[in-house]
Amino acid sequence: MPARSIAPSILLSLLLALSAPLAGQDSELPLGLNLPTADHLQGWQPAIRFTHRFAEPARGNSKDFYGLDGGNFAGLGFDLGIAAVPGLNAQIYRTSDGKTVILALQERLLDRPHFRMALRGERFDETLQRTTYTFGTVGITGATLQLPTELVMGTVTLSVVPTWLSRTTTRDQALFTAGAGLRWRLLERQSLLAEYYPRPGRLDAATYEQGFALGYRFQTKGHRFTLLATNVQGTTAHQVLGGDYGGGPRPGGRWALGFNLVRIF
Repeated sequence: MPARSIAPSILLSLLLALSAPLAGQDSELPLGLNLPTADHLQGWQPAIRFTHRFAEPARGNSKDFYGLDGGNFAGLGFDLGIAAVPGLNAQIYRTSDGKTVILALQERLLDRPHFRMALRGERFDETLQRTTYTFGTVGITGATLQLPTELVMGTVTLSVVPTWLSRTTTRDQALFTAGAGLRWRLLERQSLLAEYYPRPGRLDAATYEQGFALGYRFQTKGHRFTLLATNVQGTTAHQVLGGDYGGGPRPGGRWALGFNLVRIF
């Protein structure tokens, strides 16, 4: 075959190979409200996540615009699929809350029609001067291992996220806990989400609260916008699941608003 006929064929095959991961319908950022999911980005697909949590609780009136007049904590992250290892994703995330930097890898273990599982490991660094207050220590560094596990039943997905934390705000000791979640796809592009963060048994039940988050998600081809209400203060695993970050979750009646915005390219 003449060289001039081979070259276009090779070029077309290369373009198809590069574009195939981006066309995958199963490609999704592994993020619920605060908990990781068993989803994954395919190929070399990149995504950006932006999180925003209002610091002031929403009130029963509009004088402070339901907490929007107060301060907030924003976070920005970059996720990338790693095509060289099928199912592997890498993430770097930085939130103003504690000036925390997260470096993470997540690998898909199982991806069945009704059952999915992933393994996630991360390092967290609060880039503040290490200081101890009455509510605990800030400026800590540690590691997290999580096993996002999901049961898919039609439009409903139930999840549990067993989590090991190397340390928390109040104790320089390892902790094992687990968060739980639910996603209900109402329509093709709209979903309701709920997450539960139990109070670790080592924390005083009279002092520390259990955590929750409720949210509504609307998605387009490339964007995911999630509006949520939660009583936890933070977005990372050690902030949300440690139970003691910033003095712990607020009482259930003192929830605050927030949102996640994701762009998948």
